[in-house]
Amino acid sequence: MTERDRQYDIQIGDDAWIEFIDLDGRYDQAVDIDALLGELWPLICRLETHCVAGCCGMDAYDFTPEAIATALLELDRAQLHAACAAAKEAVTAAASDVLLSSTMNHYADKRVFLQLLGHLDACIVAQDRAGA
Repeated sequence: MTERDRQYDIQIGDDAWIEFIDLDGRYDQAVDIDALLGELWPLICRLETHCVAGCCGMDAYDFTPEAIATALLELDRAQLHAACAAAKEAVTAAASDVLLSSTMNHYADKRVFLQLLGHLDACIVAQDRAGA
């Protein structure tokens, strides 16, 4: 795939992506999930390194395992693991399959956002196991 083919996907590694799911005709169904992300914001904010979300949306964030590991150095991994579980539960229960994060400047299908939360949690757990 070319870079243009991946323009709406979320990069989570050198050759790893969470694929965009088309939202055509569903944007008006979006529910804002910023409040549902609760205690994950300290991590998410530290990952906003490429630009600012207001400008570039998800492209502003570095979701690679290396960037997450660096961000975790200053954070409580156990608390973030619990926050991921709470966020996954809250997002799963959201009233729509189309989600909006106003803070992250991003619309997503619920399945995409759940994959992102799963990736964040897997990186947190991996760092915890590594004892870093």
